[in-house]
Amino acid sequence: MISTATATDIYKCTAKNGVVSYADRPCPSQQATLLHKETEAEAAQAKQDRITMTLNGMIDSGHIDEARSFAAANGASAYFQQRILDNVRRDQIKRQQEIANDAEMRRANAAADQARHQQTMDEMQAKLVEADTAQEKFRKEHWSEIKQQHEGEALQMQSNVVFNPARNQWCSVGKDGSTVCKDKP
Repeated sequence: MISTATATDIYKCTAKNGVVSYADRPCPSQQATLLHKETEAEAAQAKQDRITMTLNGMIDSGHIDEARSFAAANGASAYFQQRILDNVRRDQIKRQQEIANDAEMRRANAAADQARHQQTMDEMQAKLVEADTAQEKFRKEHWSEIKQQHEGEALQMQSNVVFNPARNQWCSVGKDGSTVCKDKP
């Protein structure tokens, strides 16, 4: 069934072979029956709908000046203004969402960078601890030899307090070759 929402005359056309069709004007060389006669209100609404569709098309395609002139010429300036305001609001909301998305992306990237940095620092710390442990083990196993062959260096190692990054403390070498640490020098 054809809707009267388009506000037009509706004709039922019957061809000589009996095929039925519907049209908005009488069908040439066919039997036509008027089913609906457009009212003045429907005609006015149809005209307004065409103006609105035309304005929407102009606005959507970016022809704002032409749309403004067309609206003024067809008594649709209020609709034009409302549509422009709606577009401005929609654009503002879209921009705010883009800003929020951008900020979220920056936060996520910063968090990922921080996580990578922390992982690198943890890996470096693990390597420092591993090297410190191996060095202390070697020194303790060979402390008597080190003291005999390098007595001056061994005494200096015992008396010098240096920062040990593996332990994050100030350390020196104990009498048995072990590492002795404290928080402050």
